[in-house]
Amino acid sequence: MKRDEKGIVIVLLIAALLLPGVLLAGSALAANPQVNITVSAAVIAITNNKADWAMGVVEVNDIVYFSVDGTQNNTWSQVNNTGNVAVDIEIRGTDIEGGDYDWALNTTTGSEIYSLYANSEAAPTVYDVEVKSSGYGNLTTNLGTSTTYDWSMKFTAPTAFNASDVGTEKTATVILVASKYTP
Repeated sequence: MKRDEKGIVIVLLIAALLLPGVLLAGSALAANPQVNITVSAAVIAITNNKADWAMGVVEVNDIVYFSVDGTQNNTWSQVNNTGNVAVDIEIRGTDIEGGDYDWALNTTTGSEIYSLYANSEAAPTVYDVEVKSSGYGNLTTNLGTSTTYDWSMKFTAPTAFNASDVGTEKTATVILVASKYTP
């Protein structure tokens, strides 16, 4: 054998020895299983079918219900979970502003202090959810998707208010906040 032929033979022997390893490694990679991932983002969204409560003129110590007929015997508003996950719903209120004196929101009434409580569909005559001006009251938990929740509120006017506020329109806001339900 000539010297050039020996080199070709050696190259072919080396290739023959390495080729099965290369083919084996390639076939081992092709045999690895795959995992396909599909994901959707959580959407937390609610609506409430009543946006206004025009209760009109109130006198000291008046109790007014946010209901169909102004009594405590029914719920009037419905919050709807329009998102794609179950939610907890909390409620918060603000002080009533307008005129010379604002009315503070508190658990008990007093001079220039009003109270606001919410109820639920489970107990429409029991107003036990405190509507707070700092922090939140728990209106309901684990409200499923495409589900409505009936609720209402009870307003109690201050025990006294300044004469300069008589006839003055005042406003406050009630805020419903949804968060993802976590068991």
